[in-house]
Amino acid sequence: MSEYQRYEFIALDRPLTPKQMAELRSISTRAEISPTRFWNEYQWGDLKADPAKLLARYFDAHLYFANWGTHRLMLRLPRARVDVKVLKGYFIGRHAARLTLAGEHVVLDFISQDEEPEDDEERQGSLAALTPLRAELLRGDLRSAYLAWLLAVQAGEVGDDAPEPPVPAGLAMLTAAQQAMVEFLRIDVDLLAAAARDSVKPDEGDDAFRRWVTRLPPARKDQWLLRAADAPDLALGGELLRTFRAEKGPGAASARRTVRELQALAETQQGMREKAEAARAKKARDAAGRRLQRKLDELGRDVDAAWVKLEKLVEASTYDEAVMLAVDLKELATRGDEFQDFAMRFEAMRKRQHRRRGFFDRWKYQGDIARW
Repeated sequence: MSEYQRYEFIALDRPLTPKQMAELRSISTRAEISPTRFWNEYQWGDLKADPAKLLARYFDAHLYFANWGTHRLMLRLPRARVDVKVLKGYFIGRHAARLTLAGEHVVLDFISQDEEPEDDEERQGSLAALTPLRAELLRGDLRSAYLAWLLAVQAGEVGDDAPEPPVPAGLAMLTAAQQAMVEFLRIDVDLLAAAARDSVKPDEGDDAFRRWVTRLPPARKDQWLLRAADAPDLALGGELLRTFRAEKGPGAASARRTVRELQALAETQQGMREKAEAARAKKARDAAGRRLQRKLDELGRDVDAAWVKLEKLVEASTYDEAVMLAVDLKELATRGDEFQDFAMRFEAMRKRQHRRRGFFDRWKYQGDIARW
């Protein structure tokens, strides 16, 4: 398998200037560069720059994918608009999930390593799907921060006796971006389900936030209005929601569990999930088996007509449909202990249609179910 890497950066808070775009162009002559985006892929070679330094200088979000198993996501947030102390309680990993300060910004760095190489495009991740995480964090939604802690646990970077950080509300009801984060960073779904077992419901659906705003003292409301006047581009609603969440706290929750306790719960969750998946798979197989038997019953009502139809399909070069019908005829013959009759009729058709190699090649290679 050939090597493949993809680098993508996005500027969200402000577009790149022409000077900045020229600086980026000097780093890569092949990259797609616009005022809001830098994108490049490599089959050979590599990016001639440190992605962390590019993010700190120019961008607000970065995604990296390598088909040998490395996935990386980085987010840059304004330091003044997040509670750094609270975030640090979730980013305690050495490599998998890190928080660093870069001037007026906070940089969150997530890395997932897997030794299994991959070529599946669906697993390459989409930065467009992940960038809403940044706005959620700025609104005080700490679910992605807790996912970062789980990533560090999964990577073995948190001790067994370490307690979990506060569990955010709504951990069992992730947003689309948070679910995309789970998939891209390959966070253990059983560990997540165990962690979310006692999570309280999110507060967006009730009137608590609205009541909190209406009860703010007049002087404090004036402070918020003046802040909006001084910074017209400020997402005031998001800032209010972040402050509300910070003052409200994580809400009622069970005692903080240790990593060891969560892992034990995850093992139990895995057993339950696998048992449920096996039951669903058996139910699906049984249903498919019943459908097949009904199909064979109908086919068996006029086998001769089915053989005539098969040969017409072969003559018309409708090979895919012909192979499907031949498979059904073989299944019907096997069920009725008449396989020798099927083999003789098939061989006779082969001699008549020997020029239709497209059909017989498909028959040969379409799988064990069609071989005889």
